[in-house]
Amino acid sequence: MADNFSTNVGSGGSTFASDDIGGIQHTRVKAGGGRDGIYSDAATGFRLISDASTNATSLKASAGTLYSITAINLNAAVRYLKFYNKASAPTVGTDTPVATIPIPASTTGAGFTVGFPFGFDFATGIAYALTTGAGDADTGAVAANEIFLVGTYI
Repeated sequence: MADNFSTNVGSGGSTFASDDIGGIQHTRVKAGGGRDGIYSDAATGFRLISDASTNATSLKASAGTLYSITAINLNAAVRYLKFYNKASAPTVGTDTPVATIPIPASTTGAGFTVGFPFGFDFATGIAYALTTGAGDADTGAVAANEIFLVGTYI
């Protein structure tokens, strides 16, 4: 038997996701993630080891959802991870971040891991940058090999 089943066939019914196991249709529940109208069983991973810059990056050039981020800082001073709702790399110091997250300081490695169980939604695109200051207008560049990022998005 085939997966999925339809209701009210011929009168504009709907098709429902299911899995055929031994001739019995078992409802498939959306266990993955994604924005409305988007579904994925698994998120896409990304990583970054900082360059000597603000590392302005377009992670996803269309609407998306951030699910996790781990950030490690090897500098003796706090650094800042800034997220932007933008389809291209941010213009650091001009564009306004939607979130600014301090990365704790430690020459032996300090940081954080955060998961967003329902996702952090970006309607336009997912972009980020790293700076030495917290202010939206800050353009201070981080050093090479001092910030390590790992995360997931859909």
